Amino acid sequence: MSSSSSPPPYPDHDNGPAVNGVTWSFLAVAVICVALRCYVRLMVVKNFGYDDVLIVVTLGVLIAGDVVLSNMVSAGMGRHLIYLPDPTHSALEILKWNAIYQILNVSGALITKMSIGFFLLRLKQSRKFSLAIWGVLTPLIITTLVLCFVVGLQCIPLRALWTPTIKGRCMSEKTPLNVSYVQSAFAILADLFLTGSPIVILWKIQISLKKKIAICALMSLGLMATIANALRNAFIPNLTAEDETYTIVPIVIVAELEFSVGTIAACIPTLMPLFKRPNQSSSYNKYNKMSGGAVPTIGSDRLRSNNSRPNKYSFTETTHASRADIGSVHSTESEIPLKSMNQENRIKLSQSFTVEHSQA
Repeated sequence: MSSSSSPPPYPDHDNGPAVNGVTWSFLAVAVICVALRCYVRLMVVKNFGYDDVLIVVTLGVLIAGDVVLSNMVSAGMGRHLIYLPDPTHSALEILKWNAIYQILNVSGALITKMSIGFFLLRLKQSRKFSLAIWGVLTPLIITTLVLCFVVGLQCIPLRALWTPTIKGRCMSEKTPLNVSYVQSAFAILADLFLTGSPIVILWKIQISLKKKIAICALMSLGLMATIANALRNAFIPNLTAEDETYTIVPIVIVAELEFSVGTIAACIPTLMPLFKRPNQSSSYNKYNKMSGGAVPTIGSDRLRSNNSRPNKYSFTETTHASRADIGSVHSTESEIPLKSMNQENRIKLSQSFTVEHSQA
């Protein structure tokens, strides 16, 4: 029997719909989380910072990456190469879109981690902590930029990578893979640090143990991005396999999970004010008070701190206070009594006034 009449070595499986299902499901959750985050920061907390800007940019990159993945599925990703109508054309199309997706994926994941870093600087104002944040992010930024340049310049011109009729100079296939290993290692270290730091910080807040456990459980979702990043290293060799249209699926899925889950996990801590009870301060606001409320905000060149200006207490009701109480307005007490038990020494205050005092 000739080899042409032998049955195919494997059935015609199509994993493309599964890739689209995972991609767009996680994107929907990410869109909801980012939208809620923007609502909290703009309408509830009214403090839209650089970390929020970066997460919005991240969402835009995530959407662009998911559109590219859909194009890859349309080109035949998820099916074995031998079952495609035009295997050569499909393989080259997937190669083209994958080069674009790699750049979008690693750059978007980097922006997500930078957003988390800026958020952590809201919670803890410390020179040592700031140096630790940038000590983790700086090598990741450098290796990510190097990886983007290597992927974008692996062939000169880049079109020669997926257009055989164009003559160009291309580097070895192993070069982008080796750079990917290095970048992934720094990404894992950054994930571990950025995921563990907020748990340690928020654990010190004076709230119930039940709330602490709930907060830490939610924030530990960022570890899923770390696991996905580690799995990406295991599947990187699939990029050079002969049946690339089929073997590329696992690395695409774990790369997508790393990106989308990281985006979702970065939004979860900022949504805490949505779950507080009426007349009850959220633990996020409590920590802001503990840390002095120093936060990086849009339009400021440096951190703003409530400690650098006096607190104001405004009263709009007509009431009475003793002269002894009026004389203690400039004391360090945080509450100014408006009524005196001494009924013989009462004066009428104006209907609206402001009392200021500086914190120690």
